Formats: sequence, structure tokens, C-alpha cells
Amino acid sequence: MFKNLFSSKKEQLIYKSTQIQEELTIDAIQSNQETQLTESIAEPVTNTDYLLTAPEINGWGSTQEQEMLFSALLLFYSPEMSILDAGCGRADLFGYLTKTFNVEIPYKGIDYNSNLLQIAKEKYPTVNVEAMDLLNLSEKSDWVVASGLFNVKEYDDMESYARQCIDAMYKSSNVGIAFNMLTGYPDNISEEDKAVLVPYDISNWLDYLIKTYTKVICRTDYMLNDVTFFILK
Repeated sequence: MFKNLFSSKKEQLIYKSTQIQEELTIDAIQSNQETQLTESIAEPVTNTDYLLTAPEINGWGSTQEQEMLFSALLLFYSPEMSILDAGCGRADLFGYLTKTFNVEIPYKGIDYNSNLLQIAKEKYPTVNVEAMDLLNLSEKSDWVVASGLFNVKEYDDMESYARQCIDAMYKSSNVGIAFNMLTGYPDNISEEDKAVLVPYDISNWLDYLIKTYTKVICRTDYMLNDVTFFILK
């Protein structure tokens, strides 16, 4: 239900494949044994497949959960509109859009994690992604969306950070923006995991968004403990 959970652990997974490949290759050369060389080739392939397909890499519990959030986020989107995916991670939203509409989508993804963007390019060779901080965004798109961007406690004051990001998204959109937030904790989650998540108060946020941007829609009909806000121009 949340994106970028334990970002440091995700980065460890990304680097692990490369590290294993290097270590096994060195061992094979040193021992000059054909069997070890075979292992050095086979092991990274398994890890690479995991990085390309596992929903956990983007912080979701399942592909179904991930796509349910995408579907909610795209309520007012149509495929001729340009869309910018803020905090795109592995750019699975691009894959979902392409599968859903079966046309070429004017999509761009941005993320500060260049390792995840490399995985995105490997998984979706035609995807347009760039390493960039959302707060430095200058280009405009019809829609600017963010899925799970505000769920993990990456800053001391996540409320303030979220407001800055939402304002940057709004200024960079022609039609509107959409983003989701946690409203509670997922079931069967440990206290350790709860410590890194940020649930938000729907009523306080709805009040703030209406006062700031006026044209606001709140959606909670798709999943427990999650809300999607739309702000229209």
C-alpha cells in the first residue's frame, strides 16, 4: 500500500545483483572452474528478474494493489493527454497506461533514484524517464501525478514537504494533478514498519487543499487506508 518503503533496503537490493555478479565472476576466474563461471552467470539473472517484476521494488504488496492505486489515480485521465509521473520509481505506471489504453502514451517519469530509473529503462525500453527533484520541475504537462510519494517518512516535516511538492505539481500542470496518501496503517504491519510510514488526516487535508486550490475532489472508494486527491485547474 505504500511506495518507497525502506528506500535504503531497495537500494541494497539493486546493488546486490551487481555485487553478486562481480564476486562470483572473480571467484570463477581465480579458480578457473567452469561450474563456478556458470553460477556467476545464472545468479544475477534471477536477481535481475526480481528487480524487473517484483511489486515490492516499488514498495507495493502486490501487482493487484499497485494497479488498483494506478486506476484510482487516473480517474480523469485520457490517453491523448501528457502525463508526468513524479517519483516514478520503476515507471510501472507507464506499463499500466500502455497496457490499459494500448496506444503510445505521452508519458514522462522523474525520480531522484537513478538506480531505479536504470531498472525502468531495462523493463520499458521506450520509456521517457529522468533523474530530477520534483521541486526543481520547470516543464509543464497536462497531468502531474504521484503515487505513494508521501507515504514514507523521508523528512522530519512530511506535511510541509508534501505541500511543497503538491504546489510544484500544480504549477507544472495544465489540466490538473492527482496524488494519493495513506490514511491509516495496513493490516498486520509491525511497529518497526509503522515508524517509517506517514498516515494523513483526510479532513484536514481536504480543508487545506480547498482553501488553497479551490477545485478539489477526494476519492476513498477503492482501498482501505488510502485516499486520492485530485486538484483541477
